[in-house]
Amino acid sequence: MSVIAPETPTTPGSPANSTSDRYLQILLFICGLILRFGFVLWKKTYVRAPGSILPFGAEICSIAEHIVRGQGFSAPFYQDTGPTAWIAPVYPYLCALVFRIFGIYSETSALVLIGIQCIIAAATGVAIYGLGRRSLGTQVGLCAAWIWALSPFFFRWPVSWIWDFTASAFLLSVVFIVTLDVAEKNSRRLWLAFGAIWALIALTNPALLSVMPFTFAYVGFVNHRALRRWLAPMTLAGVLFAALVSPWLIRNELVFGRPVFFRSNYWFEFHLGNYHFSNGMGYAGIHPGLNPGELQKYAAWGEMRYIDYYKQDSLAFIRKYPSEFVHLTLHRALWFWDGSLLIYWTREWWKAWEFWPLSLLGWLGILFGLTRRPRGWLLFSAAIIIYPIPYYLAYPTAKYRHAIEPELILLSVYLAFVVWGEIRALAHRKA
Repeated sequence: MSVIAPETPTTPGSPANSTSDRYLQILLFICGLILRFGFVLWKKTYVRAPGSILPFGAEICSIAEHIVRGQGFSAPFYQDTGPTAWIAPVYPYLCALVFRIFGIYSETSALVLIGIQCIIAAATGVAIYGLGRRSLGTQVGLCAAWIWALSPFFFRWPVSWIWDFTASAFLLSVVFIVTLDVAEKNSRRLWLAFGAIWALIALTNPALLSVMPFTFAYVGFVNHRALRRWLAPMTLAGVLFAALVSPWLIRNELVFGRPVFFRSNYWFEFHLGNYHFSNGMGYAGIHPGLNPGELQKYAAWGEMRYIDYYKQDSLAFIRKYPSEFVHLTLHRALWFWDGSLLIYWTREWWKAWEFWPLSLLGWLGILFGLTRRPRGWLLFSAAIIIYPIPYYLAYPTAKYRHAIEPELILLSVYLAFVVWGEIRALAHRKA
């Protein structure tokens, strides 16, 4: 059976990177931005809904408020409960900057922050095109980018919720682009950019770090196979990464008296989905942001003791009910992809049947990619296979998939091109 690829991927500096190509990228960006920000103005998503904190992300914006008030990186649940590492630092400091200029929880601040997210989301369309052009083919990248730019399905998070979802999707696509460029050119400048972007990702959404080893392995393997020096520049990238993230890690150790990862709250989130008779979907009713009793406990104990308590409680549940934990985990591995959790969100924009097709097509695309192994196949595999694992273990929600939706779109379009190519080849042979 012949292998039909959409086309040979292009690399930076190739004819595809021409003036017309730059105009195309500008058009992609403008269309994506106008549609998203126009939607914001039309639906007034920057106006707080009665009885809701949205569009302001609760923990992120609470920390930002306390930064502006001179209380430091603290208080993720509105009350002054002391220092925190509940959230990684980039987004709270970004929100604090906007709050300082335009007012705390003001409509202007909301509009500015959502506008920034619309810009990032529009730039993600350009990144999708760049990633596709370097890996699965220019036509695949172009089709996927236009789907991202024009489809309201992908407006959901940037236009309505001030959180790191939008930045995560953009940064993961960008770091994949840089990974492919480092593997192709092996320049010191690109290696430094590689380390710096991973540091920015770690300080924005540490959940994406599960993919980082695969990007380092990919560039090391490609350069080793090409007989190029790679160990020294990789070490340099790693040192830069460590240097950029170390102030945050040092701060955490000084504040809490022990090492704390980029975010402290994973074991608490794990507990929300893992206790006896849990439905496995993450019960928000026992979250300190919504439960006054839990908030009182959090304030009295302090963040580290509070999280340690629920870590031990969760591990005790696993030891006592291992089959129940396995049962929940297997179901969550399905729920992450099929949209079942949307049934329980009364204000959700989309239905479950609108959510799962992209998951299915993306998985079929990665299966085709594993057999044909196009350029960068390991990166796509890591995004689809490795990234969701912590959510299988804790609990999934629809918003967590957004970080890898650019890759899912690319894989879906790649699948369509490959299948169409096979159909054409079969028809040609029969003719």
